[in-house]
Amino acid sequence: MTESNLELSKIKWRCRRGTKELDFLLLSYFNERYLEAEKEDKNAFLRLLELQDPLLIEFFAVPKKIQDLGIQRIILDILGNDRGYQIK
Repeated sequence: MTESNLELSKIKWRCRRGTKELDFLLLSYFNERYLEAEKEDKNAFLRLLELQDPLLIEFFAVPKKIQDLGIQRIILDILGNDRGYQIK
């Protein structure tokens, strides 16, 4: 079963968190990877979107801390490394 346009719009809306950094990270994954992701990764991304912003920021800063391996996999995919979000 594929997701409807309405469901996808709701997920995209949930990616908008109110901070530029989180918006950028979450929307980038949604726009570039979500549609082609396996069901397990889609479910992990939806669990990630349920988290509060302070916890999300912490997870992006220190991804090795994440106990949910599905969420950890999504965050590592977004970041492209396991060192955390690096501001340059």
